[in-house]
Amino acid sequence: MLDLEAIELIKQLKSRYFRALDTADLTTMETVFTSDGLIHYQGPSYNIEHQGWDALATFFTTTFTERQFGVHIGVNPEISVDGDSATGIWYLRDTFVNLEHQVQFEGSAIYRDEYVKVDGQWRISASRYQRLFEQISPIPKGVHHTGVPTKLKSALGTSC
Repeated sequence: MLDLEAIELIKQLKSRYFRALDTADLTTMETVFTSDGLIHYQGPSYNIEHQGWDALATFFTTTFTERQFGVHIGVNPEISVDGDSATGIWYLRDTFVNLEHQVQFEGSAIYRDEYVKVDGQWRISASRYQRLFEQISPIPKGVHHTGVPTKLKSALGTSC
């Protein structure tokens, strides 16, 4: 029988992950991962792997800034629950802007996540993705970014 409550809570957890990622909200991000959480993001132009909250926090704070930011949309979850552990597959569509190098990444990927219940709350213990598609384009001269998602962190706070 499906554990619909756990599936919904895991969907909300992954939604918080995407919001915290795009708004550079480290306080919320810390509540998303286990203390020994793992990320492994693979694409044609990168292979990023970090484990443990300190390493994750360093990665997120140096990657998502006012000069490097993104918009991540995760859809079509396939979640399987087995007691206090679960797995999930998500389809990602994202854009990442790097103003330092004047390039924009656009693409899609498949996330494969592992979740565990810690003190009654679902957390991500491992999050991996493999790129399906990646396009890197120069930002044309004259293009101005008038909205920077990471500036929302102070406006949204952690109560959202």
